[in-house]
Amino acid sequence: MLLRHLLPFTAVLLPLSLRAQSPADTSIVDPRMIVGRVQLERRDIFDPDERSWFARLANRLHFQTRPAVIQRELLFQEGEPYDSALVAESERNLRSLGIFRRVKIDSIRAADSLVLRVLVKDGWSTQADWRFRSTGGEIAFTIGLVENNLLGTAAAAAVRYRKDPDRSTVAMSFRRPRLFAGAVGLGFSYENKSDGKSAGLVVDQPFFSLTSPHAFRFEAEDREGRVLRFRNGLDVASDTLRRRYTLVRGSVARALHASSAGYLRIGLAGQVRRDDFLPDGSAEPFPRNVTGTLGAYLVLNHSRFIVTSGYGGFAREEDVDLGTTLRVGLIAAPKLFGYERDGIGPEIGGRVGARIPGGFAFLDAIANGLFTGAGLDSGSVQVAATTVLQPGPRHVAVFHAEAGWLDNPLPGEEFDLGLGSGPRAFGSHAFTGDRSVFLSAEYRYTVADDLFRVVGLGVAGFVDHGGAWYAGSPRRTGWDAGVGLRLGASRSSDTDALRFDLARRFANDVDPGGWVLTVGKGFAFNAPTRRPT
Repeated sequence: MLLRHLLPFTAVLLPLSLRAQSPADTSIVDPRMIVGRVQLERRDIFDPDERSWFARLANRLHFQTRPAVIQRELLFQEGEPYDSALVAESERNLRSLGIFRRVKIDSIRAADSLVLRVLVKDGWSTQADWRFRSTGGEIAFTIGLVENNLLGTAAAAAVRYRKDPDRSTVAMSFRRPRLFAGAVGLGFSYENKSDGKSAGLVVDQPFFSLTSPHAFRFEAEDREGRVLRFRNGLDVASDTLRRRYTLVRGSVARALHASSAGYLRIGLAGQVRRDDFLPDGSAEPFPRNVTGTLGAYLVLNHSRFIVTSGYGGFAREEDVDLGTTLRVGLIAAPKLFGYERDGIGPEIGGRVGARIPGGFAFLDAIANGLFTGAGLDSGSVQVAATTVLQPGPRHVAVFHAEAGWLDNPLPGEEFDLGLGSGPRAFGSHAFTGDRSVFLSAEYRYTVADDLFRVVGLGVAGFVDHGGAWYAGSPRRTGWDAGVGLRLGASRSSDTDALRFDLARRFANDVDPGGWVLTVGKGFAFNAPTRRPT
């Protein structure tokens, strides 16, 4: 049944890919359409005509992005025919680095060829990360320092301190793409928590473009600490466990066909995992259960990007994926690899987007499960839809709806909404369970995109509704509504705006009504991210 639905999509995609992979015959190309020269023009945070002391100081303190960082993201070279699709994708590659406030590639007619001028304007990449959430009796906050363009190399480093009602955390992280041989990246993270610690390592070579031929990823993670389980909206844990978790995972993937119109990729993945739990305070020795899986997956994509502004932040060009992507996979979890029974785990997920009158919309979905001879062992389904309307240059309305279903989740993996996650006016662990729903509507008006040539300013009104509950229990949800300010540094490399929201919580079966102040970043929702276990 699945193959029958995939065949028409593949039939359209593969001819496009085959044509795009054919060697270019430059003998029949108009010589005036050959790229004769690539001209790189780098700008600092403030342009040279900025005379203020602040602009001069910012430029002096900032390390300008190195030319090699820019050049390796370009998908065209001198002597090749001009390809508008590769130019547009090169712009997206540069914007996706998260270090520029402006990217523009123009073609300039020379005597007998084209000159491509690559203009990049650096953003202020050293940022203070601070977030604050309060529901009256509870406070959670984050303070930190983030550098997204360390020494002009596009490396990211961060240190943060987080405090919430459950624990305090000191976190450090580092990520450098293309560190080795201009292609292989390295990242690591470490968290020291008041009730445990964790560390992670990633070495990878991703698909750098739609036409990239191959990719790989190796990751390792080790965690130990408490798992708190909450029920019925109470802020006191109903159960406390100790957890020891170790994961080593690797994957390799290859593009069977690829072009600027889309791709067909196949991949292999395997992992070894230890995941053990013990009641907190138990004198028994920790168990040691190790399992492994092997699997394969296929990804089909028909690419369609648009460039917009005013969606996530201010004074920025933002890339939005409105293409169609479908991923199907299957993992094997045999008894030989530590499981109680032989099992298989199918996965299907993807995204589809579309232009609509006055804006755009996209739908994300992912479903997976592990089946054994006894039936479904565990699984999850998540679906999310987002609609964005931009009736005018300064106006944007965002409507989001999502729902989730879990079967037999591991302790600590249940849905957990509250204190800024989901309905933003409710306290921590206000809604927990294996069923979840969340709806949010927000209208923003941009007062100024580049106030004093430093900051973007907007106002917003919003309504949230959502919750989580366990199967067989009464459905638990809540409402809130409010107004807020939106701030974004117009010279920063970060696109997401800060949220300063004053929200009114409407009473439900546990929480009384009241006013709540929250400070966050971006939107109050994310795309589905769960993967097979």
